Amino acid sequence: MPLKVLIIGAGVCGPAFATMLRRSDPEHNITVLERHPGIRHNGLQIDLRAWGVPIMKRLGLLDIASKRCVHENGIAIVDSKGRKHAEFGVNKSHTGQQSFTSEFEIMRGDLVEVLYEASLKDPKTGVSGEAENEDAPGIRYKFSTWPTALTQDEKGVHVTLSDGTTKRYDLVIGADGQWSRTRRLIFGEEEGLKMFKRLNVYAAYYTVPREPEDDDIARFYHVGGGRGIAMRSGDRPETQVYLMARTNSEEVQRAVERQPVETQKAVFEKLYEGAGWQWERFRKGLRESTDFYADSLGQVKAPHIVKGRVALLGDAASCASPVTGMGTTVSLIGSWVLAGELARHKGDVPTALEAYDANVRPYIDEAQKLMLGVPWVMTIDSNWGVFLIRLLLSFFSFIKLDKILFAILPEDKGGIKIPEYPETNM
Repeated sequence: MPLKVLIIGAGVCGPAFATMLRRSDPEHNITVLERHPGIRHNGLQIDLRAWGVPIMKRLGLLDIASKRCVHENGIAIVDSKGRKHAEFGVNKSHTGQQSFTSEFEIMRGDLVEVLYEASLKDPKTGVSGEAENEDAPGIRYKFSTWPTALTQDEKGVHVTLSDGTTKRYDLVIGADGQWSRTRRLIFGEEEGLKMFKRLNVYAAYYTVPREPEDDDIARFYHVGGGRGIAMRSGDRPETQVYLMARTNSEEVQRAVERQPVETQKAVFEKLYEGAGWQWERFRKGLRESTDFYADSLGQVKAPHIVKGRVALLGDAASCASPVTGMGTTVSLIGSWVLAGELARHKGDVPTALEAYDANVRPYIDEAQKLMLGVPWVMTIDSNWGVFLIRLLLSFFSFIKLDKILFAILPEDKGGIKIPEYPETNM
């Protein structure tokens, strides 16, 4: 039974789910809202792992995404003089189980564009999925628009939009990030915010002009004092800089979370005073950057990700945190399960959402597992701790422990397979 569906958020998750939903039933009427004036083409380097790789294959998008991948050959651990203490290469097995550097590293904006374009036109068949008008089957995007209120009954959801209009939908999906407005609307402001569990780590990302010595090996520098710096260039014309600081400071929290860029820049510049290595170069880049982004790292722990006919998806439902490397993948598996359950239950939205809430949980729990020592191992406090971790990583690099581990680990994270939904024809 065709549904009238509203998807809130056009990052990775929104277009991915729209694509899957459209392919499972071309008669669905799908609207995707995005508060920004267009698809955002900026963002940091992300990757595909575990279930994300075969899902992209089944969508016929893995080869397309691979052509846009960043060619990075591994990561090195360096000291303040830039000397390498350890180096871990990329896994080129073409499978989901990846090393510290994934074979499928891709800029966030590039992946969003691949999924956005696929939602509007199937790259395999060339069939357009774009709706001719508001009431026609297919997908339409509405930018610079967001929901301000949601009210629902047994048969649908009334949505009040930022432009003052009100629409009614059979199903509403919140795919609007870790600070999800949708989550706060359905569970209440305070409860929705409380579901975000902080790791007390704050991260910033921006790019700086590439220099001749910036090669295809990423580098990570333990600063000490709970701080770390990473840089990566791959085959791109600019060098990406990542700052990561662990602190219990409420002052830092207030200055970073959902604050103006200039306020965020000031707090990171203060945190990294005297950091060494290439900090003077990175400080200059921070001050001049136009693509600076910062936020608190954490995980969304929601007891349920469904309420009535509204469901949460991706970071809004189950943010795994960038330190797991599973954010993109958990968005894809969530979209896969939700689209599958809707197809299986043939228009019975409440039953489909109940099944989604239950059946996606093992994937969320597995994706949110933090590796031993994370995020502490990236944000070590003492100089003695930095010395020990470099020594340990040097030994692991020497015996090629990463290659041993990733050769024996199952492709599917935790050994959990992708569920099959023949009803979706994907």
